[in-house]
Amino acid sequence: MVFGGAFSLSRAPARLVLHEELWTPDDKTSRQGGCARWPETLRLVASDGTVTRGRCRSVNLCSYCAKLGAIENAEMLALDALEYGAPQVWACLTTRSADSSPSAFYRARRKVRNALRRRWPDCQDATMVEFTTGYGRASGGLRRPHWNAMLKGVTPESVEEVREVVSRVWCGQVDAEVSRQHVDLISDAGGLTRYLALHFQKESQAPPIGWRGQRFNASRGYFPLGAVVARAKAKESLRLGRACYWANAVAEGVWLDEEEVMSSEEMDEVIRDRLLEEAARSWELKRVAKQSMDPARVTRREARKALRKRPRAA
Repeated sequence: MVFGGAFSLSRAPARLVLHEELWTPDDKTSRQGGCARWPETLRLVASDGTVTRGRCRSVNLCSYCAKLGAIENAEMLALDALEYGAPQVWACLTTRSADSSPSAFYRARRKVRNALRRRWPDCQDATMVEFTTGYGRASGGLRRPHWNAMLKGVTPESVEEVREVVSRVWCGQVDAEVSRQHVDLISDAGGLTRYLALHFQKESQAPPIGWRGQRFNASRGYFPLGAVVARAKAKESLRLGRACYWANAVAEGVWLDEEEVMSSEEMDEVIRDRLLEEAARSWELKRVAKQSMDPARVTRREARKALRKRPRAA
């Protein structure tokens, strides 16, 4: 498809996507445009010549990878809610303990899950963990974990019973207060599903350095076709979303350059072409020269070398 000589697909306007925001001077990850832990001398080179940074995929050590992981988890939950039904009950398990070791709470969480299944055999849960910031007056500067669980197989009429079971079992296993355990209805399941997955993985509430537990976990039966299939569907959906953003950018460029409005058929064609282009692209890991890195960082490094070479005063 040709739109004329005035506009090129390569000139499609850059846009903010779901996980990107306007960066601040302190936001090194956004300014670098990717994973800050990726080695500076390594790049991924595509078959079409595209060069980009990779990512470490460590959601506990990298805020950028945590954002991408949160978006993927949100997509999994949203697609599952649309196709198989959304959870109707939400629970939050809190503790007074500041123990950052996830193993300290495994047994208690398992007992809560088993207790719920004894009462509701079809109960399944998807759980996300977050930590308090430690800035509160009563926190003592300590960060405490809490778990946010969406429950399937539990009816809205059972909220009080769920609260009783959760409070009794959880507080009997860990240092926690009954009044601090929360169980409520999910009034807008689809919206809250995305909200939970994205909000509860904010950088300010990320696990402390050194924490090695899972930030997102679902029981085996939560996704009917399994978590692997659900994640593959989420990735495919996100790829389609990126292609749609690209098509919108192309349409905007056509409008600005030629003052023409693309039809829906033309938009669909751009989306299909973009998906085929991405599917055909292959990637190779290559080592690059220092000049290919961030120019500001290279300048600072060279300046430090020059200072080290200066003769010391006698």
